Amino acid sequence: MGTISRRSFIRGAGLGALGVAGAGALAACSPSSSTSAASTAEAETASSTGQAAWRTPTDEIGEDDIAATYDCDVLVIGLGHAGCCALRAAAEAGAVAIGMHETSRDAWTFQGFQMGHINSTYLKSVGIPEVDVVEFVNDWQIRSNNRSNPSLVMKYAKHCGETFDWLFDDLSESDFNGFEVRCLPETGPYMREFSGLKSWIGTATAGDGQLEAALMRCVDAAEQSDGQVLFETKGCQLITGTDGSVTGAIGKGPDGYVKVNTSKGVIIATGGFGSNEDMRNDLLYEIKETMSEGNEISNAMDRDGSGIQMGYWAGGRLDPCMGTMDGAYWYPCDSPTDPLGATAALWLNADGKRYSNEGFGSTELMALPGARQPNGQIVTVFDSNVEELLKAQAFGHMGFDVTMGFDALHETMDKAYAGGANGSADPDAKEQAAAGQNKAMGGGATVYAADDYETLGSYLGYEGAALDNFVASIERYNELCEQGVDDDFGKDPALMIPVKQPPYYAYGGEKEVGVLMVTVGGLLIDDNGAVLGDDYRPIKGLYAAGNASGGRFGWQYFTSIAGQSLTIAHTLGRLTGEYAATA
Repeated sequence: MGTISRRSFIRGAGLGALGVAGAGALAACSPSSSTSAASTAEAETASSTGQAAWRTPTDEIGEDDIAATYDCDVLVIGLGHAGCCALRAAAEAGAVAIGMHETSRDAWTFQGFQMGHINSTYLKSVGIPEVDVVEFVNDWQIRSNNRSNPSLVMKYAKHCGETFDWLFDDLSESDFNGFEVRCLPETGPYMREFSGLKSWIGTATAGDGQLEAALMRCVDAAEQSDGQVLFETKGCQLITGTDGSVTGAIGKGPDGYVKVNTSKGVIIATGGFGSNEDMRNDLLYEIKETMSEGNEISNAMDRDGSGIQMGYWAGGRLDPCMGTMDGAYWYPCDSPTDPLGATAALWLNADGKRYSNEGFGSTELMALPGARQPNGQIVTVFDSNVEELLKAQAFGHMGFDVTMGFDALHETMDKAYAGGANGSADPDAKEQAAAGQNKAMGGGATVYAADDYETLGSYLGYEGAALDNFVASIERYNELCEQGVDDDFGKDPALMIPVKQPPYYAYGGEKEVGVLMVTVGGLLIDDNGAVLGDDYRPIKGLYAAGNASGGRFGWQYFTSIAGQSLTIAHTLGRLTGEYAATA
């Protein structure tokens, strides 16, 4: 059986180039002098008690080690999506703002490109109707089991549209010709509700380089308002007063340590902790307990958690729900080139048995039971009535964009039928999969086809009892479709499309858990972005935004519109910068 897994895709695409950082994420920030007896004792205590090493603060950097000192109103550490917006907003609110970023200006890059949001002027201009904010927020809270901060989510929902317009406010009408919105037209053949959970169209993609340019303009705006950016400077420690308030930070630049004093606050926007092995093992306990012995959590493109560490050392609370983007679930293929996307087709496990409601909400929720299936493959089974099947899906993540047409998919299906036991695999398909092309291009897992269930199962590698189960599970599924009630797992009748029209098709992937893109939990914040202390009250002068902050998603990143990770960073980064400047 030929498959492509998320882990192999990540490695093949080189996304793991950031490497794995351990407890030494801030080791480069430690003073050059030998480790003090106090810090050695703390480390030994942490080791003896089983406490993760990252929780022990680094040695204090003294005044004698400081090479340069700066004064400002607001300091933003980390200039990604959230940090850039925070820096611009603080400057626009009248603050003298300094940014601190660990790479050089030339090496400064941004991750992601999809911007899921609601109610922007742009979305309305392309015919997407207004979304009811209350309905949107209630859906979000259901998805997170009410573990997201409702006031924070409400603020995001009310302001994400205007923030999108704000971010691109210098573009002309013609400049927006390069933008696209997934799944248009809005009247297309999609389901807007799965098992009580809703979805909306609103995933915008900017033209080539336009998002990056907009974020860089945010920094330009701050620099033109008496602010500056300290590139090649990594945040190391926060400066705290005797009352516990944060009054600045120390970073390490090319010429040594720099101290930045702040009159209003420090905003931590350094991203998540996915590349920090020590923090992953300490904080991602749901994923860790789901994995088989000997497996390790890996990440694609995340940060080292250094900003979260600094906030924690200054007394900040951690979100008890350390969510991730991917990693906690599994479904067939589960790669960026899944042939059917998020379609609620029939799923069978390594024993050939159906195991869940394949249409329960969004992909991330549907796929959670897959992580707890027997190790081995999980497969998707469908028939020639594929276009009807593909229309029974929501707008969210991994969705097959039917506006791109079905020609490429049908071409793959034809290859699968002609290929017999080899399926659709050929050099072209493998090259497309390795390049991570769009699902509609037919890359990804090898698709198999046959005129009967047993032959199809044998092509997938099922044998003996597992093959018998494979055939029986499809027949049982067809019975449930005919009776109109899924009294095995409760799937919505509208999604119960039988596997009865030959040829029959299937593809799958080996179950893998713990392969995540980024973490989406961090320091616990209130609806102003202020980091909360042990008593759940704001720590004066300390803020967080983006993936350094928590309270947004609960245990897992699952949203009603694909791409909301970026826009919640833009929106809450902007609002936090504005609040910090004026509080």
